[in-house]
Amino acid sequence: MATGQTLLDTMEVMDRGLQLQSGETGVTLGLRALNAAQDHFESMMALQPNMMGSSVGTVTTSADTEATAYPTGLTRLDRLQFIDPDTSRPAWDLDRIGPVGDHYSSSGSVYTQSETTGRPARYWTNGSNIYWDPLPNGTHTVRYYGMKAASDITAGGTFAYPDIVLLPIAQFSVRMLRVGKDDEAAPIVDLGMQVFGPVIQTMSRFNRDRAPGYDYRYMHTE
Repeated sequence: MATGQTLLDTMEVMDRGLQLQSGETGVTLGLRALNAAQDHFESMMALQPNMMGSSVGTVTTSADTEATAYPTGLTRLDRLQFIDPDTSRPAWDLDRIGPVGDHYSSSGSVYTQSETTGRPARYWTNGSNIYWDPLPNGTHTVRYYGMKAASDITAGGTFAYPDIVLLPIAQFSVRMLRVGKDDEAAPIVDLGMQVFGPVIQTMSRFNRDRAPGYDYRYMHTE
């Protein structure tokens, strides 16, 4: 299992002048570079649907309160589901609202009651809060699926991603350290695309199963 020290060791292979072993002077700066590289990698990875979407958690609503705080560290939201309090299982998917502020009234979804308060059936989010429709009439539990940012890299801590990510993270970190010496900053963005692009493609294509079938979610009354 790779650790932060594994990354530091890889950085030393690329730049023999670095001092990144325990107790040496460059460890703190090396870890800063690694965490900046990991942040950049995660920002690119979050753009890929379903990739590394293993994070599952819940948020709760409050009565007569239109919004709930967005989950901390969640970089990509893939799905919200209402949890049935009797079974503790998902009862329905919440529909995503597109227009800003359009959560103020029900849309007529098969899950939405005609009253203006009730169990959440739709949501809109700006990444800071999740706004509910209809207005919650009590404390309800909603499960989220998505991708969360990993914890900061430490020398002794376990690296959060597969080994194929080690080399790009280390390479990106070494290049960032060289910006402070003699390299220009502009090539860093290009380097990120070069070293992370193939890895992200590999990780995002893990599912080779057949395409999903049709999902009939609405009923017609006419």
